[in-house]
Amino acid sequence: MASFQILWEAPEYEYLEKTVSWYWLSIIIAAIVIAFSVWEKNFLFGLFVVVAEMLFIVWGNREPRTLRFALTENDIEVEKGKAYPLKDFENVGIDPLGNGWAELVFTFRAKLKIPFKILFPEDRLTELRNHLKTVLKEVPYEPTLIDSIEKLLRF
Repeated sequence: MASFQILWEAPEYEYLEKTVSWYWLSIIIAAIVIAFSVWEKNFLFGLFVVVAEMLFIVWGNREPRTLRFALTENDIEVEKGKAYPLKDFENVGIDPLGNGWAELVFTFRAKLKIPFKILFPEDRLTELRNHLKTVLKEVPYEPTLIDSIEKLLRF
């Protein structure tokens, strides 16, 4: 088997710009849920909603870091620290996002682990497919309910 290595840099996640109305809508929905929790005299839930809304706003405003990735016939390495052996993955799905990036969705063999997602340059997909087909099966990408909710919320 021929050895290969693909190196690239990509944002840690797809960042979608949010407008002021996104923040206002988020705050209004949280205020309605807090009012309901006060009406139900469930103050702990109200506190949870306040903390969750603060995190929602902070995380929604955070821009992604640029990470370095390396793919070899044995593993995927992220930032010269964490390596994921390809033998732990069952397959990979590729979702072309249309903004210059494609999302690689690696499904673990262990069914209780969530898929591992990374961004890859769309213009290098042919190179990736040629090398990856020797070590991992590619399946059509099917978005999950969580993926659809993330897109809807622009998160």
